[in-house]
Amino acid sequence: MVLDNIERIEAPPKDVFYREYILPQRPVIITNLFESSSLSQMDTLEKVRTGITNIPVQVCPNYIANLLDATSADVPRMMNLGAYLDFLQAQPTSLDICVEYPTPQNLLELLPLNLYQDLSDESDLYSNMFVAGSNNYAHLHYDADQRNVLLFQVFGTKRFILIHPRETHKLDAIDQANLCRTSGFFLENMSEAQKTDFIRYTNAFDVVLRPGETIFMPMMIWHYIEYLEPAMSIAYRLGRNPYNRRLAQLFPAPSVDVQSLALLLMDETVAHSKHTGWLNKLENTSSSSNGSDRDRKAILNYLCLKIRGQYLGFEPIKSMRELTRRQTILEQVSAYS
Repeated sequence: MVLDNIERIEAPPKDVFYREYILPQRPVIITNLFESSSLSQMDTLEKVRTGITNIPVQVCPNYIANLLDATSADVPRMMNLGAYLDFLQAQPTSLDICVEYPTPQNLLELLPLNLYQDLSDESDLYSNMFVAGSNNYAHLHYDADQRNVLLFQVFGTKRFILIHPRETHKLDAIDQANLCRTSGFFLENMSEAQKTDFIRYTNAFDVVLRPGETIFMPMMIWHYIEYLEPAMSIAYRLGRNPYNRRLAQLFPAPSVDVQSLALLLMDETVAHSKHTGWLNKLENTSSSSNGSDRDRKAILNYLCLKIRGQYLGFEPIKSMRELTRRQTILEQVSAYS
């Protein structure tokens, strides 16, 4: 029932990739980006078992499952990749996962990024890895760091559902310290028919990523991921322009308002000509606030809400959670004043 509605292409030149995919925030699957790398030859679980099992990985419980289960202890543990794959074979229903673990250097050397790495600040680029067993998942969320992502599928298959930030008002975003950047919709608990309805409602992209393919995920995009079988991925998180980097440093846990503002900055030329004023104001407010950290956050949240309305307007409120969030921002800034 996967819609398979993401284009598959061979790697375009840098200027084409930037103009046709990064700037319009258009997901795409690149079929040959790493075809000459050593790691692309390890495209099955069996080949990995005989080649790179000594790679260290950090394993921890699935964060959503852990948050919803108060009896579970979120204690990461280190092991080598071979031991973790043995663990998954012995406990195939386990939701323990290697997620966002910094990719070890000896593994990166098997997968050099020889294209697109210098589209922005190359020194700001970094990589992380993901490994999990069948039926594991990444709950619907967006990332905080405002980086565009190229994710290479080493072995196994994963389903990706990607939703543009323009659809955020449909996603019942949660605004809590331990669940920020997270949707109140649990696709992992939906039937296939319900998922299809949700995908169509949110104008989502829906695809299965196969070994050897690389998916481009634009910054701040909502994404939900299912492991259809034991699978491993390596992500390159591309460097940011100076404006997105500044905004990300201001808001390590970005609200949906910051998510929207980040997209205004992704074209460096436009950001420089049109948006330095409000970005400077946010930075100056943050550094000059004499109140408590809570007061500082209150005024910054208010400014972000105001700036978003000024430049982008607001979609209709579709959840009580969003209505409450905006009311809370206004109440907090009123108390601060």
